[in-house]
Amino acid sequence: MSARLRILPPDVAELIDRCFGVVDIAAAAWAGIDESRLRRLAAAGLLVRLAPGCYGSAAVLAAASSWTKHRLRSRAFALYSGDSTFLTGWSSVVVWELPTVGPAPRRVTAIRSSDTRHKLQQGVYGDIRIVSVPQGQARRVQGVGVMSPGWAVADAARSGPVLPALVAADAAAAAGHDLRAGVVAMAGWPGVGRARWVAEHADPRAESPLETLGRFTCLQFDLPLPVCNAWVGEGEPEYRVDGLWPFHGVVFEADGALKYDNRPDASRIVARQGEREWRLRRLGLDVVRFGWDLAWRNREELAARFAGLLREHAGRERPVRWWKHVPGTGAVDPEPADWPSPSPSGIVLPAGWDQ
Repeated sequence: MSARLRILPPDVAELIDRCFGVVDIAAAAWAGIDESRLRRLAAAGLLVRLAPGCYGSAAVLAAASSWTKHRLRSRAFALYSGDSTFLTGWSSVVVWELPTVGPAPRRVTAIRSSDTRHKLQQGVYGDIRIVSVPQGQARRVQGVGVMSPGWAVADAARSGPVLPALVAADAAAAAGHDLRAGVVAMAGWPGVGRARWVAEHADPRAESPLETLGRFTCLQFDLPLPVCNAWVGEGEPEYRVDGLWPFHGVVFEADGALKYDNRPDASRIVARQGEREWRLRRLGLDVVRFGWDLAWRNREELAARFAGLLREHAGRERPVRWWKHVPGTGAVDPEPADWPSPSPSGIVLPAGWDQ
């Protein structure tokens, strides 16, 4: 291989970056790059053909996570399939850059509008279902057709485990997306009960996948549901906690690894965390901390820890004082009707929730 073919030429690398990781022959031609040049770079191992006429950087793909690879393959499939095709399910979720957990799907999924419902076209690069597409649900993002975030989350929940879908749904709800319209349009589809459950139990106040996992642990093991990201303090809001059980005076804190990893100020973060926890305990609040390994791989143990503290602090007649937001930012103190019940959630997970 000649020296000039050991790395991608700058003009091609820049074009791929401008095209969100995937360049097709139409975009390349517009930039003055002939398809034959793309084929030569692919033969040299510098590009990867993701779909007919669609290429990505081999170096980027080699270093990419499974979800990044799925996003790039989804973009390529949408470009290859044409303007009448719209990515759906997880293939749309990743293009919208909603949070993802667990393994990425092996197949790209998309839909194409027709009066005939639930016909499936399977191909080498992905699957297309022929369905009736409701008005307003099909969009274009970064040059490709995608279904709306609400539809995408509903389709992901309908066809797979609800926990990863709930993580994406919390983020979609926080961004103000409608989670119910897609569920209504999918009435009668297989698995729509899971999609409905996810839409009904999404919480826009959750701010991270780890917080969602903590709340899902309560749903899974029928524990009282905490308030997400409530403010607590002595007479005024001082600290916002990831989860609060007001009738028990118990707080959960979700400690993601990114809070500490590879940070030069990690020692100061830990010190501030210790001071914060001391203050919370001075307010009469007990604290349980958990990380990713416990919440993702051993929720039974996490539930046991939650349940133990809740039992120890049961019996309050009134909840601790808390705020939804800091006063002066358009928020008000919660009314009694807003207080979560001290009793178990009583929420039943949908059939096949973990499949």
